[in-house]
Amino acid sequence: MRKQSIRLAGYREDPLLFLLTLGAAATSIAALLVHLSGLIRMPYTLSFLTAPGMVFLLCMTIWTGRVDRPLIVNRLRVGFVAGLAGLLAYNATRWVVGALLSLHTSPFYSIYIFGALITGKPEDTLAAGVAGWLYHVSNGVTFAIIYTLVAGPARWWFGLLWGLVLETAMLVIYPSSAILRPPALAPFVIVSLISHALYGSVVGAVAQRHARPRPGG
Repeated sequence: MRKQSIRLAGYREDPLLFLLTLGAAATSIAALLVHLSGLIRMPYTLSFLTAPGMVFLLCMTIWTGRVDRPLIVNRLRVGFVAGLAGLLAYNATRWVVGALLSLHTSPFYSIYIFGALITGKPEDTLAAGVAGWLYHVSNGVTFAIIYTLVAGPARWWFGLLWGLVLETAMLVIYPSSAILRPPALAPFVIVSLISHALYGSVVGAVAQRHARPRPGG
């Protein structure tokens, strides 16, 4: 039991800091979920929830590197890189699969809806497009940070499983939402499933190679 506790402490380094960092990473997607619940509109959730969360993550990346929290800072940095790599795979896959299926609707339609929710501008405006893509990147990076904080250098297929968890959540939320409901469900599922599988696999592969293992692990 004592040995197990030491290993757990080594894994978390600082339990409170670990939970705060994990919660800060979750504020990106929380902004959308709170909006869809009808509680608070997205401009306010982004301003008072997500923005502070992102600032906190940035501060933690700097601060943890100065106060001897090597495990947390490593996983933050690896998560950031893994998220960008995963997004490249995700976006490329959506574009390719969407083209192969000859979709009448853009495979990125929801990104412009996000932008419209954030800015209050029509979906086809530049402001909505920029805001939507920035929010998309925020989600992709923070999902990867959540994964690397928890899983670290686990086998790459744990990342695949994480991508499928995200896919399952999307399949629960999008079709049931009047705002995000896809025009055609079957093509949406095909594009989304393949894209999330590739995203998770890339995140898992990057984390497996570069994330620092827990002491004694």
